[in-house]
Amino acid sequence: MPQQLFDFVVASDTRLKILSWLSQDVSTPTELAKKIQKHLSHVSRALHELQERELVSCVNPANTKPRVYSLTPQGMSLVNELNSHNFRIHPV
Repeated sequence: MPQQLFDFVVASDTRLKILSWLSQDVSTPTELAKKIQKHLSHVSRALHELQERELVSCVNPANTKPRVYSLTPQGMSLVNELNSHNFRIHPV
């Protein structure tokens, strides 16, 4: 895993929490916003950034609402790496 990608994720509590929840199950942006207690716009922006870096993907891109997101294999690998570095990300 590139260090730059690792650093990008740990720089944001929102991105860390999103990856944590998605490591447990698929979720919509609205569900994630409620779970991590962040405004929907912050969650949507973070999901977009994570999707650009191929860490999450939309599992139903043909549907516009509700969009459902999951971790990609690269995203799961990053979660495992974060856990191995004692970040111990897990749902709050």
